[in-house]
Amino acid sequence: MPTSDAVKVALAFYNVYNNQMTDLLDDILDPLYVGHVNSTDIIGPDSAKEFISGFLEGIPDAFFDVKNILEDGNHVICRWRCTGSQTGPFYGISPTNRAVDVNGITIFRINTGRIAELWNIWDQHTFLTQIKA
Repeated sequence: MPTSDAVKVALAFYNVYNNQMTDLLDDILDPLYVGHVNSTDIIGPDSAKEFISGFLEGIPDAFFDVKNILEDGNHVICRWRCTGSQTGPFYGISPTNRAVDVNGITIFRINTGRIAELWNIWDQHTFLTQIKA
C-alpha cells in the first residue's frame, strides 16, 4: 500500500525515539513547530529536541510501535504503544529499571513536508504507576 509523504514524515517522528536520532528533528520539524503533549506546550524545534532528549535519557530503549494510522488532508493520526525500561533519570525521577508499557495517540499537522504541530495524548498515569511500583 502506498504511503503518502505526510505519513512518512509522521512515521519519521517515531524513528527519532526508536533509533535515538534527535538530529532527524532538524529535517522533519517546521521552524514554527508547536507540540502539545498532554498539558505541556513545546514551542520550536530546539525545545522539541530538548524535550525528546530528556525522554530518551530516562528511557533509552523506548520503542514506539504504531498500531493504526489515519490520514485526513494535512493531518495524520497515529495510535501507538511505547515500551521500554526507565534506566535513566526521567524528568526528576531517579532510575528504577522498571519496564514501561503505555498507549497513546498523536495527531500531526503537516505543512510543506514537515511537522508544524502535534497533539500527543498518552497514558501518564499508567506510566508513573509502572515506574513507581
